[in-house]
Amino acid sequence: MDKVQEMLNSRLILDGKHLELSNNYKNLKTDLERIVFTLNVLQEYDIVPNATGMPKNAKESEQLREQGNKVFVKGVLNNMTCIDALKLYTKSIAFAPYPSEQLALGYANRSAVLFQLGLYLECIQDIDRALALNYPDNLRAKLYLRKTECLMILGNQSVEDILTEAQQWLDKMSLNDASREKLKAKFDILHNKTVETQRALNKTTKILEPPPLPTQFHNNEVPCASDAVAIKYNKRYGRHIVATRNIKPGEVIALEKPYSLLLIQENVQTHCSNCLRVCWANIPCNYCTYAMYCSEECRNIEWKKCHDIECTVFPAWIEYSSYNLDLFSIRLAVLALREAGGFKELRAMLKQVDQHDDPRTKGFSPDGKLHSDRYISVYSLATNTELRSVSDLFRRSLDTCFILYFLATRTVIFGAKLPEDLSALAQNDDITFFGDLILKHQQIIPSNMHTFGETQGLECVERGIAAMPFLSLFNHSCSPNIFRHSRPKHIVIYAMYPIQRGEQLFDNYGTHYAITSRAMRQQKLRKQYYFTCDCIPCQEDWPLYHQLQSFNTLVKKPEDKVKIRETLRKFNTYVDLATDGMVQDKPYIIEDLLKMVQVLHDCAPMPCDEMSSVIETLKRIYDLNGNVREIPQVQTCHK
Repeated sequence: MDKVQEMLNSRLILDGKHLELSNNYKNLKTDLERIVFTLNVLQEYDIVPNATGMPKNAKESEQLREQGNKVFVKGVLNNMTCIDALKLYTKSIAFAPYPSEQLALGYANRSAVLFQLGLYLECIQDIDRALALNYPDNLRAKLYLRKTECLMILGNQSVEDILTEAQQWLDKMSLNDASREKLKAKFDILHNKTVETQRALNKTTKILEPPPLPTQFHNNEVPCASDAVAIKYNKRYGRHIVATRNIKPGEVIALEKPYSLLLIQENVQTHCSNCLRVCWANIPCNYCTYAMYCSEECRNIEWKKCHDIECTVFPAWIEYSSYNLDLFSIRLAVLALREAGGFKELRAMLKQVDQHDDPRTKGFSPDGKLHSDRYISVYSLATNTELRSVSDLFRRSLDTCFILYFLATRTVIFGAKLPEDLSALAQNDDITFFGDLILKHQQIIPSNMHTFGETQGLECVERGIAAMPFLSLFNHSCSPNIFRHSRPKHIVIYAMYPIQRGEQLFDNYGTHYAITSRAMRQQKLRKQYYFTCDCIPCQEDWPLYHQLQSFNTLVKKPEDKVKIRETLRKFNTYVDLATDGMVQDKPYIIEDLLKMVQVLHDCAPMPCDEMSSVIETLKRIYDLNGNVREIPQVQTCHK
C-alpha cells in the first residue's frame, strides 16, 4: 500500500491538489464520510485495486517443493533445516490445486521430514493423504514402507497388511528403477524386525496437564471476571478496572475467551488458522493459498464462520504488504454481520450502542452485562479518532477502500459479486456502511487488541491477535499489577502483587520500566495510544533492570532482611528449573514464589531487584503452563 499511496500523492502534487485534498479530508466528521470521499478520490485518479490473490498454481507448488528438497535432501540435516524444509513443503501443499499430483507429492515429501523429526502420527497422516490422491505408482512402495516403520515404532503390531501393500507395489516397479533394490532391502529389514524390538525404541511422553482454572465467576456485570473487580468510569481514566476487595498475588482476576482470534501471517505454515494450535502437518483450504488447518473439522468450522468470505480477500490483500491488523479489521466486520444476521439488523444493533449515553456501560448487552462473545462489546472500545493525524486516518481509509473493493467484487457478502466500478461502490449504502465499520476497526485494533502468545524456548512470542473486550478496559502502567497469560482458548489474568480495595488494576502495553527508558516509553505510548503515562515508575523515573538495587540496600530493619533471605532461600533453584522448563509437575513452586512476592511487598520498597526477578520467574512459569511451541528434534537413529 505504500506504493499506492506514493502514486496517489505524486498525481495529487502534479495536479496541485495535494493540500486541497488534505484540507477537505480534515473537515470530514465521520468515518462514513471518509470512506465515500476516499472511494471517489480513487475513482477520480484511476487507482483501481488489482491483485491476483495468489491462486492455486501447480508450477508454483513444484518450485516450492524443489526448494524444500534442496534444504532437506541436499542440506545439512538438523532441527532448523528440517523445520525450514517442512515450511516449504507445507507452502507447496498450500499452492497445489485440489486434487492433484502436486498435492500428493507435497504430502509425501513432508512425511519424510515428519518422520525425521519423530512426528510419527503426523507422518502417517501425510502418507495416507498422499496415497488417497493421485500419487505416482512407482513411488507408493516407499510410502508404505515408511508407514510400516512409523507403526512399528509406535508399537502397533498390525503391520502385515501395510507390508503386503508395500510388497505389491514393489513387484509393480520396473526392474530398471534404481531405487527398487534399496526399497527391497528396506522391506526385508522391516519384515524380519520384531515388534518387540521396535517397542524398545518407542519413547513414551507423559502429557502434563496445566493447573486447573476457575470454571465460573460471580461478577454481576462481567461474566468472565472475578467479583474482586468492577468497571468504573471517570474523565481522567475513562473506563478502568478497580478492586472491590483486597486481592492476593496469584488470584485469577478473569478468564476471558477472545471474541475472535486471528493467526498472524508468520505462523500460517506451523499453526492452525482456526484454533491457532501448533500443527506440523497442516492441511490447506481447498480454494486459497492462505489458510491452513490442523484438521478437516477446523477447516469446516472456519469456513462457515468467516473464511468463505475471507478466502478470496485475504490472499489478494496480502499482495499489498498488508498488516495483520488489516486482516483482523475484515474478520471483525464479517463476524459482526454474521452475528447480527444481516445489514439491516447490524445497523439497528449498532445504532443502540451509538445512542447509549452512559460511557461506563457502553457496549453492555440488554441484560446489563459486558459479554466477551458479543460484537457490541468490541464495537464500544476506544478509537482515538479525534487524536489521529490526517495522514494516519487517510491511510486507514485508503486501506479500507481497497478491502471494500475486494469484498464487493470477489465475494457475495453484499448479495452478489458487484461490477468493478468505484463510483458505484461509493453510492451503495451497504458497502459504505461496511466500510465505515472496517475503518472503525482499523482504529480500534491498534489501541485495544492483544497478543495471543506462546512460549518458545526462553521467549514469549506472538501466536496471534486477540479481541478481548474486558481486558481492553485495563489501563496501562509501566509496572503492572496484573499479568495476562495465554491458554489454548482463553487469556488468563492473574494478580501479580497484593492489590488493595479501591486500587486500580493495571496491564502493561509493551513498555516496562525495567526494559525501556522513561523517554522511550513515553514516546511509544503517545504514538500508539495517545496518552502521556503518569504511572509511579514514570513519575519517579525508576531505573532499568541492571541498575535496580537489592533489598540488602533498600531494607533498613535487620529482622525484615532475615525474613526476606529465608523466604528467598530456594529462589535460585526455581530459576534454574524455570529456565530448563522443568516446572509443570511442581505446583509448589508457584506457591513459594507468591509467598516471596508477598514478603518482598511487605518488607522492601519498590523498585527492588529481587522483586523484579521473582515476578519475571513467576511469569515464566505461568507461561510454561500455557501455550508452548516445542521445536521437534531430529531423531538421530534415523540418520
